[in-house]
Amino acid sequence: MVRVKYRYILVQIRCNDRPASEPVSISSHALFTYISEQVERYYGEFGSASMLRLNVIYFNAKTHLCIIQTRHGPHRFITSILPLLTVAGSEVARYRTLYVGATLKQCQKFIVKYQHRYINKTIGEYRGVMQKQKLIEDVTKMKQL
Repeated sequence: MVRVKYRYILVQIRCNDRPASEPVSISSHALFTYISEQVERYYGEFGSASMLRLNVIYFNAKTHLCIIQTRHGPHRFITSILPLLTVAGSEVARYRTLYVGATLKQCQKFIVKYQHRYINKTIGEYRGVMQKQKLIEDVTKMKQL
């Protein structure tokens, strides 16, 4: 018997008219239906039938990160249409694939490294100690997967 293999796609969603510090206004269910509709639009019935195991596992509106779970093989459908998606809820947005992993633990490790790089990059712009501490607290408040 062969086990079902999954792929976990880490996606960053950025709204064009909002600054990076503001949260994204879309729910995980709305994101799930939007991705399903777009896969059906671009790949037809074959694409929608292969997305039966599509699931949005993690979505954080503050950090703009989302983890999508799908089966190995059809994950290529999602990674190929993500650059074509242009809407997040009612706003214009960009979807960027950051990482595709085989386990959820590897995605979590990548998120931690990504957040540390983000902190190190942006902390140089702040001069006061209070601003630096507030930035570190905002970024590191991440839900456990």
